[in-house]
Amino acid sequence: MHKLQQNTIKQRVDFSGVGLHSGIPATMSVLPAGIGHGVVFKRTDSAAASPVKASWEQVSITDLSTSVGANESRVSTIEHLMAALCGLGIDNAMVEISGPEVPILDGSAKQFVEAFESSGLQIQNGPKQIWRIKKAFLFEDGVKVVKLEPAAFTEYRCTISFTDSVIGRQTIVYRHSAKAFAELAMARTFCHYRDIDTMQRAGLALGGSLENAVVVTDEGVMNPDGLKGGDEFVRHKLLDAIGDLSLLGAPLAGRITLYKTGHGIHAKFMRELMKHKDEFLELTVPFQADAGPAGLPELMS
Repeated sequence: MHKLQQNTIKQRVDFSGVGLHSGIPATMSVLPAGIGHGVVFKRTDSAAASPVKASWEQVSITDLSTSVGANESRVSTIEHLMAALCGLGIDNAMVEISGPEVPILDGSAKQFVEAFESSGLQIQNGPKQIWRIKKAFLFEDGVKVVKLEPAAFTEYRCTISFTDSVIGRQTIVYRHSAKAFAELAMARTFCHYRDIDTMQRAGLALGGSLENAVVVTDEGVMNPDGLKGGDEFVRHKLLDAIGDLSLLGAPLAGRITLYKTGHGIHAKFMRELMKHKDEFLELTVPFQADAGPAGLPELMS
């Protein structure tokens, strides 16, 4: 992976498994793609499906996951895959999938990351771009907050608050390193046991199990092997956010604060931010002369 040039994967990588919410099995292939291609999804199970770019403009459903596209072209639960691609600095990829939902695997991004690292990355002859935050931008939806601030580094501060459960309140401050991203990538999706029936009656979590999600009760964690660290819950929420915000098309360079957010808030925030992008953002390349080396987003290092 190169910090300044675009990257793709060296060879095709295949995955298979069940969709967390649909319960529908799917096979998925991630293939190399050219400079400026971005990440594009293509359903192979319907002749009526069209390619869908992984973009904030294509977000269609945000009920406990992020979907892009519509009807036969829709692909759901893309956030863990997108987080893996973003965290590894993979700019361009074609994703072919035989069903409506990305396989959930173990509920984290760990297996995506391991597979892409095994494939290796191909440096491409095209510069990366970043969204440099020019001035503070605040998005609020009730008590939920996304705040952007200019900084000569990229830092995420994410807080969750589930005061009615054993999860409680957790905060993580994240700057990218190989170790920090590995810990983030292994954090699994989670829910409270009491919510499962409601979700399934709404057609969600039909493929969920203790093999692909952390389930908590009022007494503690149901999974026999427990948690992968006491802050696994907030690490997963940040993983989701990084995957969702990668749909802006380039990493945000600055300080990003997230408080009690989720997929729906991320989508609303991106739509509002991009209405005013000329005022708050500048699309540029890493290592601008006025920024120095610290101007390179930490997620790209």
